[in-house]
Amino acid sequence: MKIPFIGKSLQNFADDRLQAVARQALAADPMIPDADVFTVESAKGVIQLRGVVHSEAEERRIETMIANALQTTGLKFERIANELRVVS
Repeated sequence: MKIPFIGKSLQNFADDRLQAVARQALAADPMIPDADVFTVESAKGVIQLRGVVHSEAEERRIETMIANALQTTGLKFERIANELRVVS
């Protein structure tokens, strides 16, 4: 007997595509000299950003830029888990 899922509906997210779009957005930003120093992963629609930035403004700008790029493509995602570390 199948039991219907109760609660939040299960969604399929295009994690590979989400990750690719986020990486492309980082690489396209002229204010980021080396986008490869950041780790971008996506699992079940949650995009995880890891790396070191030099200010809170840079941290917010990167997260906002990636969110805008993802929304522009129309890809659905759950959230961005910003794990960027600010060092001065």
